[in-house]
Amino acid sequence: MRITEATLVPLRLTLARPLKTAKGTYATRDGFIVRLKDEDGHVGQGEAMPLPEFGTESLATTHQVLRGWLDALQGQSLDDSIEGIEATLVPSPSDELRSLGVRIRSGEVEEHAPAAQHGLELALLDLLAQRKGVPLCWLLAEEARPEVLVNALLGAEDPKALAQEAREAVAEGFQTLKVKVAGRPLDADEARVKAVREAVGPRIRLRLDANGGWNEPEANRALDRLGWYELELVEQPTPPEDLQALWRVQRRAPCIIGADETLATPAAVRALLTMDLGGGPVVGAVVIKPMVLGGLLPSMVVALRAARLGMHAYVTSSIDGVVARAGAAHLASALPSGELASGLAVGRLFADEPLDHPYRPEHGLIRLRDVPGLGLTPELLGVP
Repeated sequence: MRITEATLVPLRLTLARPLKTAKGTYATRDGFIVRLKDEDGHVGQGEAMPLPEFGTESLATTHQVLRGWLDALQGQSLDDSIEGIEATLVPSPSDELRSLGVRIRSGEVEEHAPAAQHGLELALLDLLAQRKGVPLCWLLAEEARPEVLVNALLGAEDPKALAQEAREAVAEGFQTLKVKVAGRPLDADEARVKAVREAVGPRIRLRLDANGGWNEPEANRALDRLGWYELELVEQPTPPEDLQALWRVQRRAPCIIGADETLATPAAVRALLTMDLGGGPVVGAVVIKPMVLGGLLPSMVVALRAARLGMHAYVTSSIDGVVARAGAAHLASALPSGELASGLAVGRLFADEPLDHPYRPEHGLIRLRDVPGLGLTPELLGVP
């Protein structure tokens, strides 16, 4: 395929209400849409939405890296294959990138620019799948599932409001709910978790996300108390850099522990997937964020290696837009197991979410259409 146009479109998303996590409170998200057009008129789209607090580069670096890449791609011919896409990402193509000290390899990002890599890789995969006439997920796994189980992320602070939000999500068909914890007193977290459990009953799966906001003793105390509310899993209860603490917490926890922010750097990913502490894997699950891992291809590698070690894997967004979540849905459909719900139903958090797009959850599921690529158009997204 020959790239006849390579463009970068700024993207700003506004949250309907600020989202509080242990890392901070977010009211807007900024990034870019990557568009690549080939000689046949196909347009592949990707999204680069950096979130430095969760392990990506800055917005300015994302822009510089992508601008250098796209300038180099203009008019270039690439192989119509996954290997051709990987070769395009190795090494960084311009003097501008080298001057930034950024070197990017497939599955490995040094001096870290994973959001930029994600945006370009997704646009290339979308373009390749369109050229082959298949849904993007088929490039990742021939046995990809046609639908993806997703959880509802609840955002209210007040327990009563949170309980009402939980009831509404269950009425919509969600069977898994997620609540942010840490960054507030444990009594407050318990009141919120208790309110949700009492509102929805024992059959709904309930997971918590601490974003690394507890130290090890705090995590153990929190899980001792919150574990009474029949938790499915808890994401990143301890600081991401301390794998041994994560392992110890998993050993005594009443539920699955998921490694999330721990996967923020290639070195940490390697450690998680190779560390032998005895008594099984470090954690019960890995939380795959394609924007942080640098794209769908390295994410798939991590998920497959984790599965061989006995860890579940599921996909979440990093508060991303529709294009990134579409790619993440195709990745989730290709994972070894779809047992755990993926965190891709966050469109409800945005005030400016497109009214109608094919990746809106219905009854707690995202159903993938049998159309080439992602099946998204700029007109559908409302982005120039």
